[in-house]
Amino acid sequence: MPTFLRDLIRPAAELPEADVCLVGIPLDFGTVLEGGRAGAAQAPEAIRRELRRYHKTYNLEHNIRLDGLRIADAGNLDLRHPDHATNHQTIRSELARLLNQYPRVVVLGGSHDGTYSTVRGLRDATGSTSVGGINLDAHADVKDKPGQLSSGTPFGKLLREEVLAGARFTEIGLHSNLNAWEDIDFLHQQQARLVPLAHVQQDGMPEYMGRALRHATAEGPAFVSFDMDSCAEAYAPAVSAPSADGFTPRQAVEAAFLAGKEPDVLLFEVVEFNPAFDRDNQTARLAATILTAYLTGVAAGLDV
Repeated sequence: MPTFLRDLIRPAAELPEADVCLVGIPLDFGTVLEGGRAGAAQAPEAIRRELRRYHKTYNLEHNIRLDGLRIADAGNLDLRHPDHATNHQTIRSELARLLNQYPRVVVLGGSHDGTYSTVRGLRDATGSTSVGGINLDAHADVKDKPGQLSSGTPFGKLLREEVLAGARFTEIGLHSNLNAWEDIDFLHQQQARLVPLAHVQQDGMPEYMGRALRHATAEGPAFVSFDMDSCAEAYAPAVSAPSADGFTPRQAVEAAFLAGKEPDVLLFEVVEFNPAFDRDNQTARLAATILTAYLTGVAAGLDV
């Protein structure tokens, strides 16, 4: 039986049917627009290296074997067009295509503006009027900047365009002094749920993540987007916008595992990892650990 996760991952061309499909979104233009650090476009390959290097097909904590999982890898999308909107159209159409072929897609990102188009691809693939979702993040990313698609705007645009249902959307891990009052007020108007970082630190991740998943999937398909800057800089120094405070690796892994167990979470993302600033692959390894936790949750739900 295969020992390492790398033994389960096959190119999508060789695995037209699988339980999960990985795809890289090498994008950082939207982060630069917000004044963030360039480099997130290199994230997909850095995450893949760590995912293949260390992680095994048995989870001791949950006593779950992953060796029955079929994992396809569609490679990285070609996002080299000089027009930002054209690249986003590619993301939307390719995500819809992959979600029509595979039951779940995992995005290796990439700046957070990519989520605007991955989520539209999810809606296209499922034929839903709107979708539910969870953003684990230090920042709300709902800025109102007409005509600009940046890493600070995806959820605001999705909510304003009614692609994302406000009542089915939860932001978990928002920092106390990194979000403007206007953005939080907008989320309240949208009936979204907000979980400040301090609440997770006090009560633990499972309570809030479980509740958010119930709301997100109440009426159909949903996504979970994990921004690596939600983790404290001590654990994740290589992100586009680092913060001293944040999730611990344990809280991050708990969130990802629960997302994987939920069958209606069809899209899972890890975004805003920036390899240019990593220390001994520390952040890449954490991103790969989060993805492995998600895959463990999928295996638990499938009982493979």
